Amino acid sequence: MTPDHHSDDSSTARLEDTVSLRNAAREARATLYAVLNRLELNDLEGEEQPYIDDCLGALAILEEVLQ
Repeated sequence: MTPDHHSDDSSTARLEDTVSLRNAAREARATLYAVLNRLELNDLEGEEQPYIDDCLGALAILEEVLQ
C-alpha cells in the first residue's frame, strides 16, 4: 500500500514525528548540559577539554535545530 502524502493522517504523522524529534533533541540537550557540567567541575588539568568541546559542538547543533 502506498501512503497518500496529501491525506490528513500523513500530515498529522509528520507533525507528530517533528514533535518527537524536538522532544528527543531537548532530552539530548539536557543530557549534554549535565555531562558538560560534570566534565567542567572535574577537569582541573584540562584533560577533558576535547570532550567539553564535543559537548559544546553538539549543543550548538541542537540549539539550532530547536529554534
